[in-house]
Amino acid sequence: MKERRYDIDWLRVLVMLTVFLFHCNRFFAGGPWHLRNDTQSMASLVLLSWLEMWFMSLFFLPSGVGSWYALRSRTSAGYLWERVKRILIPLFTVGLFVLLPPQYYFEKYTNAGFAGSFWESLALYFRGVGHVRITSPGALLPLPFVGHLWFLWFLFLISLLTLPLLRGLRSGRGLAFIDRLARLCVRRGGIFLFLIPVIFVRVALRSFFIGENTWADFFEYLVFFLIGFILPVDTRFTDSIKKHGWICLIVGLVAYGARGFLVMGLGYNYPGGESFSLMFVLFEAVMGIGRVCWIVFVLSLGAKYLNVNRKVLTYGNEAVLPFYIFHQTVILCVGWYAIRWNMSILLKLLIIAVVSFVLIMVLYEGLVRHFNVVRFLFGMRPKKRRATAQTNEN
Repeated sequence: MKERRYDIDWLRVLVMLTVFLFHCNRFFAGGPWHLRNDTQSMASLVLLSWLEMWFMSLFFLPSGVGSWYALRSRTSAGYLWERVKRILIPLFTVGLFVLLPPQYYFEKYTNAGFAGSFWESLALYFRGVGHVRITSPGALLPLPFVGHLWFLWFLFLISLLTLPLLRGLRSGRGLAFIDRLARLCVRRGGIFLFLIPVIFVRVALRSFFIGENTWADFFEYLVFFLIGFILPVDTRFTDSIKKHGWICLIVGLVAYGARGFLVMGLGYNYPGGESFSLMFVLFEAVMGIGRVCWIVFVLSLGAKYLNVNRKVLTYGNEAVLPFYIFHQTVILCVGWYAIRWNMSILLKLLIIAVVSFVLIMVLYEGLVRHFNVVRFLFGMRPKKRRATAQTNEN
């Protein structure tokens, strides 16, 4: 097995682009968001309902893989310090002071009837700094608004809470457990063992937590983080993923269809908040099956075709974090104007996607990539200085 999993690097980049396209479509897919177009698109709704079934869980899996390699050469304190630099520094600098205030204004304007200016909204925004609650993982963060940076906070908390378990999995007993799991997974149908913890968490918690990014979501993402952590330990996991990829595609399609039937055909009230009825358990099981199967299918494609290095991968892998930090604020700023124009939804979507992508890359290249101080604020490692030319000894 290669020392570095290039397929996971590709996965990280491609999932980031998927998140970007997901948020570009949010203007047109119905449901609450920071800004909404006057008319909505059924195509965007169908696309987003499919992506919501699996893609954010997949976002946590590469972080688990990275943690396996990170703990191979770092102490626990070193690992947490790296998490602080990579996650909390961006969150409490460029996130808190630059990128979240515009999103807060858009949210208040659209969903709270705020009629003041952006500058007037800043007083409300900073008035909420420092308030902490335990009602959700995001509420533990002493910020008045988290926006899309909830992912960074979730990832930090998961890294912190799972650290003792991660260390245990690297011990003799932990490796023996992983070996037994790998022996089971490589058998026919063995990959579906990962359904057990996912469905258990969904059924056990989603009746108690309603809404987005709740504690139920947190512990489900934690499961996928742990799955990612053990994947690089044994090649049999990858062998099983490759073997079950197309089967999982079929099961994933069936699960997506079943989800649509339960919601649209039988009128199931999604999401959550119900008692532990048969319909509730059935729906959560369908969602868990769909989530695991789509992720296994995507991983199988990556393992088969993307475990190769390219120059563009090196560039993209380094740019992923600042791209993520920038993307939603830029998309909303562009969309603020685009949704007001008298044109088709498709043309608006293309303008938002193209202009936002170009602006993000210009910001990254012009303000972040080449300057170590700014790289630090965006959670990036310092840029290595090129070796200076040798001086003439004469």
